[in-house]
Amino acid sequence: DSHVGEEGVEKKGIRYANGISGMNHEAREWISKSHHGPNNNWGEYNTVEEVIAAAQHRAKVASKAMPDCLGGGIGASSPVWMRDYSQPNDGVPKNPRAKDMIVEALKETGPDVQRMVMGHTPQYKINSALGGRAWRIDVGASQGVMGGTPEVLEIIHMGGENDEDIVSILTVDGKRVPAKERETVENVLF
Repeated sequence: DSHVGEEGVEKKGIRYANGISGMNHEAREWISKSHHGPNNNWGEYNTVEEVIAAAQHRAKVASKAMPDCLGGGIGASSPVWMRDYSQPNDGVPKNPRAKDMIVEALKETGPDVQRMVMGHTPQYKINSALGGRAWRIDVGASQGVMGGTPEVLEIIHMGGENDEDIVSILTVDGKRVPAKERETVENVLF
């Protein structure tokens, strides 16, 4: 099984929200209620400054109303802001505790969860880290981000030998890249 989210999660965040289902419930409640106050949804602005001020206001109010399991701001240990499993892009995570953290989080998520799939930190191509436990799938395809080439992570649950999952990356030119070819490997000194 796989956990799919905006970014990574830690064991303490999962416990705080009473599991992934608790996190999902809190997020659903927050998204479904109006927390921005009055909005100018019809674009009736007279200046660029009014547009920017309205966007800043909406972001500030939404951030204050965000449940703890999602928020906390940049760098916080939440599914929106955590980067411990995905920075630097296309490389081995810089946090020396990242491997232990993801192992603990996956155990807390459920006994059959093998990997975490995350976005929100652009990579140059879909790749995995931490022994295939962290799959980073945000390829920055938007022109406003990196203009990256779209790719798709394919997971065929129990499709391989001994009922193992088959994990591949599908590219726009029709290739199916085996997971092992996109795994970041830590430097090992002998």
